[in-house]
Amino acid sequence: MRMTSLAVVALSLLPLAAAAQERKVVFMLDFISLGRHAPWYVPIAKGYYKQEGLDVTVVPSKGTADVIKGVDAGVAQLGFIDVPSLVAGGEAASSIKMVAVNYQKAPYCVFSLNPGANVTSPKDMVGLEFGSSTASFVWKIHQAFMKMHGLDPSTLKVVNIDGSARVPMLAARKVQAIDLFVMSEPGLKRAVKDAEVKCLLLGEHGLDIYANGIGVRQDFLKENPQVVRGFVRAALRGWKDALENPEEAAKIEVQYVKALDPKIIVEELAIVKRLAVVPDTRKNGYGAMDKEKMARTVQFINDNVEVTGRKLTVDDIYRDGYLPKPAILP
Repeated sequence: MRMTSLAVVALSLLPLAAAAQERKVVFMLDFISLGRHAPWYVPIAKGYYKQEGLDVTVVPSKGTADVIKGVDAGVAQLGFIDVPSLVAGGEAASSIKMVAVNYQKAPYCVFSLNPGANVTSPKDMVGLEFGSSTASFVWKIHQAFMKMHGLDPSTLKVVNIDGSARVPMLAARKVQAIDLFVMSEPGLKRAVKDAEVKCLLLGEHGLDIYANGIGVRQDFLKENPQVVRGFVRAALRGWKDALENPEEAAKIEVQYVKALDPKIIVEELAIVKRLAVVPDTRKNGYGAMDKEKMARTVQFINDNVEVTGRKLTVDDIYRDGYLPKPAILP
């Protein structure tokens, strides 16, 4: 009887022991939690991280520069990091390595209205009054995009407009076009009732560079390779589920971020799918990275954006071998 009692007690303590062994990991988003970020919450709700022995907390940031600083400082172990921004950070960002890419297409978009500027092709950017932020380098990407198409980039009339003011300015016709990520389209369409919203997505008009993916500090990666592999595997399982069943993902995310509208989450996820599911990911799985494309991304930023200090190379930021095997295919 005594042995049976001890066995029961031992068995009852197993869940506690397992929980105690879970490695706490903080993952920092590239902005406040929005509908586009639902794939990061799905693995929490479905227990995918726990299956890897991880206790993951998803936290927001103030933007790309903030998440790069957060991961570099150890506030978060991993982050959703924009590769162009990482390269633009130069030597100051050299501690961070990319182990997966989620946005295979660049999300940079020129939003305009019809009737209005009705920007539908690169040539429509010539002489365009363009609301962006001169404190950011994104407008330089748009200028470089024009140069790629044989257009004079100096004709783009960049107007410095704070991010929160861009949609109202466009809706009021106080500016011809604005610079926002394509995932902003659902909200923009709701804000503009008397015109058709147009998006010229640079990633679908010849700008073949990577955008956001999973970044990690070099020393954490070196000391905890299996933690990183487990996180990436669980996260990409969540991405697959979210993009295949956006309604379910929306229900999950609003449990964590109650202020979000499930309908907008679903619409944003449809846009994210355009960025994430491409021929390369259909063949090699979510998160796939090609070193040649990463090198092109690095070169594009180094050639078109002012970088402080030493310029990074592809070998500074690219780390292969952390994606799941077998690959998680769309």
